[in-house]
Amino acid sequence: MQYIPIKKSEDNGKEVFEVAAIPLKNTNKAVVQKIPHPLGTDTLVYETLEDAKDAITRAGFSYVLPDGQKGSKATVKQKIVQNGYNYEQIVLESIKDKVNSSNSTVSAAAILALSEFPSEETFEILFKKLGEDNDQIRKNAIAGICRYGNILTDRLIKTLKSPNWVTRNSVLSCITNLTEDESVEIERFIIPLGETCNDSNTIVQANALSTIAKVYQRYKKQK
Repeated sequence: MQYIPIKKSEDNGKEVFEVAAIPLKNTNKAVVQKIPHPLGTDTLVYETLEDAKDAITRAGFSYVLPDGQKGSKATVKQKIVQNGYNYEQIVLESIKDKVNSSNSTVSAAAILALSEFPSEETFEILFKKLGEDNDQIRKNAIAGICRYGNILTDRLIKTLKSPNWVTRNSVLSCITNLTEDESVEIERFIIPLGETCNDSNTIVQANALSTIAKVYQRYKKQK
């Protein structure tokens, strides 16, 4: 279970509550909103403690109150159900139900839709789909992962060691796309990519060579 601390502060003499957040981007790399996340480097500010708690739990995480007490998303979900339908749960279950559809078009659409709901479960599904045989499913998984920039860097690097060469090759496509995101610490990929240039699969080798060149060019530009 991952926790996000809620920090109490003041803004123009008024008490507010701050939560770590990440930028959520569309397919054109434009920031469309910010969402709470334990690894976030941005900040969301809420006027009430309840608003901060609700935002964190909607993002799929638990929270630590300013006084140190912890709260879980299960508590809030129960409250929502008591007051009526849990719409978010209904939507998520509808989407997840189609992620493994036998129809590749439906599955690909579900993968793209699921990326709108950042959580550990979503990220696990997206990374699993990097090894799919279907090209559109892989592309949508790549697009979904690339929306979250820095917070998935460690997982991308780790997945370069996957035993599935299709997965490794998809990770390289993710990294190539991330060279266009100025918020990503692109230099973190250089050493792992150097190792991947010796991959046992020649397709992955060729893609790694192209990717490491793009990553280094982007690194030089930002210096």
